[in-house]
Amino acid sequence: MIEITIALLFLGIFAGLLSGFFGIGSGIVLVPAYIFLFEFLDFPKEIIPFLATGTSMTTMALVIPNAARTHYKNGNVDTEILRIVFLVGLLFAFLGRYISFFFESTTLQIIIAVSLTLAALQLIFDISPKQSSKQINKVELILVISAIASLTSIVGIGGGILMIPYFKYRGLSMHKAIGTSSVMGFSFALSSSVAVFLFIPEAAKEVDYLIGACLLYTSDAADEEDSVDL
Repeated sequence: MIEITIALLFLGIFAGLLSGFFGIGSGIVLVPAYIFLFEFLDFPKEIIPFLATGTSMTTMALVIPNAARTHYKNGNVDTEILRIVFLVGLLFAFLGRYISFFFESTTLQIIIAVSLTLAALQLIFDISPKQSSKQINKVELILVISAIASLTSIVGIGGGILMIPYFKYRGLSMHKAIGTSSVMGFSFALSSSVAVFLFIPEAAKEVDYLIGACLLYTSDAADEEDSVDL
């Protein structure tokens, strides 16, 4: 249906705007939208949460780089933080995606629902700790980014909604917190999207329009939803 194609185009634009202006990966919008879409297309219910998070991370891997590059060019990225934890983010985002592969659908749905609800509350009420020391302890930084990368990969969000308050807490300006978060979010999304094509539920292999655990949307997908092999 052309309506779904248009909706997905606007969804992608909106995701890019969220990433560019606020440094967040927009998964808080993408994951629920993809869950609704996959239910509409009558995909197997047991893989819908896994597909939604996988498609969300792959989408962000495509829309975040331009925003991250702009922040870097404008000098709004803390390169010292990136030097310490960029590879850490890649590793633990991949690990988080691998772990989520073994979750039951219901368990993953609960984790997604709770995480997105808390993320939405944080975004609405701007809940963040007061600024503390500007000296970031390397061990603390590695542990925090490891936890955020793993969690965001599991629930399909970019992590900015957690990283920005933390970076501000540790003394970064708002601009640098957003810019650094954007680049780190790209590392999460890139690593997770690689895992999306490696860890594939058996049921997903029988569904059209999927590459790995990610939706490859075509204009015929909605019109031919009855042809999906279950």
